[in-house]
Amino acid sequence: MKHLFARIRKTGFLLPAVKGQFFRKSLLLMLGITCLPTIIMGCLFYIFGSANIKEEVTYSNEALLQNALNRMEEDLNQLELTAVQWAYDPRFDGSLRNIDLKEEYSTTQELYRTLVGMKGFNPFIDQVHLYLDGPYPQIVSDQDGIEAVNGYEDKAVYRAVIDSKNKSSFWLNGFPRINQHDNHEVVLAQKVPGVGEPYGLLVFYLNRDKLVEMVRELSLGKSGHSFIFDEQGNFVVTDKGAGLPEGSPFETALSEQIRRQQTNESGTFLYEWENRTYTVTYGDFSKLGLDWTYVTATSLSSLTAPVQLLSKIIIVISLCGFVLALLLSWLASKRMYSPISRLVSLFRDNRRPSEPNPDEIGFLENEWRHLYEESHELRDKLEKARPGLRSSFLLHLIQGHYYYLNEDELRERMSGFGWTVNNKGFLLLLFQVTGLGRQQGRFEENDVQLVSFAAENLAQELTAGLGEEADTINFQDMSVGILLSFNKEEPEETVRSRIFHLVNSLAQASSAVLKFHSTILIGRPMMRITDIPGSLQQLRQVVRYREVRQGNQILSLEELLPGLTGETVPYPFSAEKEVTQAIRMGLKDEVCDAIQSFMETLVREGNKEMLIQDGAVQLLGSIQHAILEAGYHPRTLYGDDDLYGELRRLREPDQITSWLKHRIVEPYCETLEREQTLHLRRLVERAMDYMKLTFDSELSLERCAEHLGTSPFTLSKAFKQVTGSNYIDFLMRLKIDKAKEMLVGTDMMVNEIAQQIGYRPSYLNRLFKKLEGITPGQYREQVMRKE
Repeated sequence: MKHLFARIRKTGFLLPAVKGQFFRKSLLLMLGITCLPTIIMGCLFYIFGSANIKEEVTYSNEALLQNALNRMEEDLNQLELTAVQWAYDPRFDGSLRNIDLKEEYSTTQELYRTLVGMKGFNPFIDQVHLYLDGPYPQIVSDQDGIEAVNGYEDKAVYRAVIDSKNKSSFWLNGFPRINQHDNHEVVLAQKVPGVGEPYGLLVFYLNRDKLVEMVRELSLGKSGHSFIFDEQGNFVVTDKGAGLPEGSPFETALSEQIRRQQTNESGTFLYEWENRTYTVTYGDFSKLGLDWTYVTATSLSSLTAPVQLLSKIIIVISLCGFVLALLLSWLASKRMYSPISRLVSLFRDNRRPSEPNPDEIGFLENEWRHLYEESHELRDKLEKARPGLRSSFLLHLIQGHYYYLNEDELRERMSGFGWTVNNKGFLLLLFQVTGLGRQQGRFEENDVQLVSFAAENLAQELTAGLGEEADTINFQDMSVGILLSFNKEEPEETVRSRIFHLVNSLAQASSAVLKFHSTILIGRPMMRITDIPGSLQQLRQVVRYREVRQGNQILSLEELLPGLTGETVPYPFSAEKEVTQAIRMGLKDEVCDAIQSFMETLVREGNKEMLIQDGAVQLLGSIQHAILEAGYHPRTLYGDDDLYGELRRLREPDQITSWLKHRIVEPYCETLEREQTLHLRRLVERAMDYMKLTFDSELSLERCAEHLGTSPFTLSKAFKQVTGSNYIDFLMRLKIDKAKEMLVGTDMMVNEIAQQIGYRPSYLNRLFKKLEGITPGQYREQVMRKE
């Protein structure tokens, strides 16, 4: 863990363990885009919607109250009209003034029926009494029949109503029933008859339940209160009854409050009672001279209950929208941040501690700029090295080192180095400088490389000046190869004319500039790139035909070997190259396969015993030459045996092939393997020790071989034979193992480790992930978690 904390302190933050500024900014942006409109709409909807709902509820309540008042007014007016109409009924004329109801049975029955009819005419009527004044006042009731009025108080009540002037109808509150002074009712009294001197009263007792129900209609909700009181403050109708009922403490206190502050006929105000607020609405209405006041009181909580419910619904919907917006914002931000996170994780191991800690975009921008600079630098180096790589490739191609590549692969590689190979043929020239010993003062015998360099420059200038598509190869032996290309559709005579013109110019320039004689050899036109190595071997053989004492010479392969002009030389030079190459490397199986291929090609192309034997003899000489180059004399391997005589006695191709494999190759490979194993192992051990000491620098195969005093070929072969891998792979694995040790055992950053082992950080990341499957940073974290 201390390594992890040290890394955090050194870099400023651990990327991307926590999301950086870009994620927070994108999340805030998405929240603003998704949540802000929802919040604004919710607030506006709550403010304006609640106000509108409150107005609608208030308007609806006022409309309901007004409708209830109108119905009550209409019902009472209808009752008044009915009473007046009955007062003018002929059955209540003056004949009843002095009638004896007990004697006039028929008239009494008629009055009963009339009173019963009056009661059934209007639902508000509970009972109807007919009071007849006189010396012996009496009452006719629809229920109790005829009843005498004997009490002084009763007579006084009825007489007071009859004697009142200017009115024929009266609304009376607290009017007692006959002989029941504690039972007060709300009644409508109508004098009879309607015209003339009254002799009695029609008393309409109102139904208490109907009155209470009528007043309750004024209430808004179950928690509301409604009542009516007169100008003396007596209750007319309450929720409990009618006719001087007892009001509740709330109703009593409220009625007193209204009487104290009443200045208008109607009004509305708020009233506090027992920690609850009521909205109170009152109004006056007069009935036949009496001033009554109706009152309705409703709790604000019940009035605003619909508004509060809808407001809560609005708030809940807004909160749900806000939560949904938060979730969508988080998902959108996470989705948008995903590619940024992947890019950051790819670059995090290359983070340079000297730079400030930017956000993700700044971090990626810096890393991208750094990679661009590295790429630009590598591209410049590659462009500078391209001519050298092109020349090296061409040299290896002409010398036959790419025998394992087919025609398409060779054309692809040449195209990658800038050659135009489509529909192209090739021709090889060999420019050989002679007469170095005859130059006095200008060049010495050991100036071979200098003369070769001068000849190469001359060839380059001439081919460039003539506009030819040509490449030169310096063989460092006073000879220069020139590879020319031409269009396959171009006539042969035109190609030959241009070639001879170039060759003549080159010979003249050699004499004029270098003061040397030269021999220029012209190869055959080739339509296949794989024929180029064989053309060089043929030119090397043809150079022996030059005249030693003659000056500049131009030799054409077709003119010197006319017999081969019409047919191909039946000798597989490329296959011979494979055999000798495998002999030098000491690879027994590859040598045997190459000999098999050589003999099959020789049989296919020669098809004559003499040509096959001559080819086998030539191959035997090449093999012995390769064995000598490897440091072994054939006599030590085969004694004084006449190998060429043994080979000449063989006539069948299969016998020749088997003899070459077992008689020639096997003794050499067994001796080579036996003597070189110990030497190669010691050589590899010394190389490993040297590589472990200098692995932090650019340690090439050539440098290591030079340090050990051997050739690169021998060292490379030793590594392959002893370790099973080549030199580059072993060095690469050595550096990766050292990087793993430093990742676990030190606090160094990845780029510092890369510098220590001689790699660029980006190349180390790619190579480490290729070999280990994870990046260096992930490897360090994995090891720390295990610890």
